[in-house]
Amino acid sequence: MQTKPINLHHSSRKTYISTNSIQYMAIQTFNITHKGVEAPIEFEDDMEFGKFEIIIQKCSNFSEGTNPVDNVQAYRKEIMLNAIKKAPFEISESGLNGLGYKTVGLIADKILEAYPLGNYLNRMMKPFEDSLKKIS
Repeated sequence: MQTKPINLHHSSRKTYISTNSIQYMAIQTFNITHKGVEAPIEFEDDMEFGKFEIIIQKCSNFSEGTNPVDNVQAYRKEIMLNAIKKAPFEISESGLNGLGYKTVGLIADKILEAYPLGNYLNRMMKPFEDSLKKIS
């Protein structure tokens, strides 16, 4: 099944149309106070499957079945760096590291709502768990 992007007029939303459904990758915006000034952060609330899989691969160890994500800090940072599209600071690891802890926490809370790790892992592991139940 192939999809192709269509730009909608007067919108920051990209629409991907397939024969079965419509999926949206939208730009979300919220404000933070940076250097005493209110400034917007823009981030994509969805990302390409391949990019997301690379992030999971960097932060996971599936040889240990009980705790597949062994680096939650790296997951959080990678999601922020890949999702943020506009910010009043350099969008890089050093840019994030230069912010205050509370500021990064606020940014992470907003962005990670769109990328709930638990939901992803449950969806990914469910077929394997179900097949193990059928075997035993």
